[in-house]
Amino acid sequence: GSCPLKKVGLEDWVGLKSEAPPPRWSFDTQPCGYPSVTCMDTSPDMANCDNPFPDANIYHKDETVIATYFDDSFNRTLEDGTKSAPCPLNLIYQTSLQEYTHMKSFDCPVTCYDCANLCRVQAMSVAKADQMFDPTMQGCNAWVFCTNPNGCANSEKTMPGFSCTLKRIPLDNPDIQEQMRAPSNWDGPPAGLVAAGSGDFVSGFCNVRETCVNTESVRDRCELGGQECGNEQDYACGGYPYQCSDGCIPSCPC
Repeated sequence: GSCPLKKVGLEDWVGLKSEAPPPRWSFDTQPCGYPSVTCMDTSPDMANCDNPFPDANIYHKDETVIATYFDDSFNRTLEDGTKSAPCPLNLIYQTSLQEYTHMKSFDCPVTCYDCANLCRVQAMSVAKADQMFDPTMQGCNAWVFCTNPNGCANSEKTMPGFSCTLKRIPLDNPDIQEQMRAPSNWDGPPAGLVAAGSGDFVSGFCNVRETCVNTESVRDRCELGGQECGNEQDYACGGYPYQCSDGCIPSCPC
């Protein structure tokens, strides 16, 4: 289907069983590396986007819709004048203060995983150097995918079947602040960010987490001992097994 999901529970946890989180939804997609299958990027970059909510249409009246994508191979225009944002597309981004850039190509998103991954990279592509390339500060932080091939009705209009909408909800929104403090809140999105009648939608947050750029207490913690926000020499980000900066290098995914 367009949005295969699975429950990830204790049997999938690789750390101490006593520290395992409660079961949550995840994308039911093969890891990359197998030939001729749709695969999922299992890099740590995806960690903040790999928590889809079935039967949920994330919405807030103050949101900004960045783009809506649906299969535009026939250059369709819907009855209300809606057209797909242009796709395929190439997004260029940096992940650190080093000067080299990356480019990632996307076909038109046709699954909820495609939608979440596009949201993740879109935010990275508009991150700014003077904000340590922090992907939380602008760009996509919520995505919504319509799973009904005949379209999905919301309060304003019917979204095209298998469409992917990228959104931004302001960081000063109280519910986004709650999600930033507890990104492992896997029961569902905060009630204030769910539209009524969400049964045909799957949605999720992306890059909603505290960093030293967007949260003063994290910045204070990072500056203990003379270190500072974005200090790539003193804070680890990468390697194997993967190490995290816990927000001190904002472009780090965790």
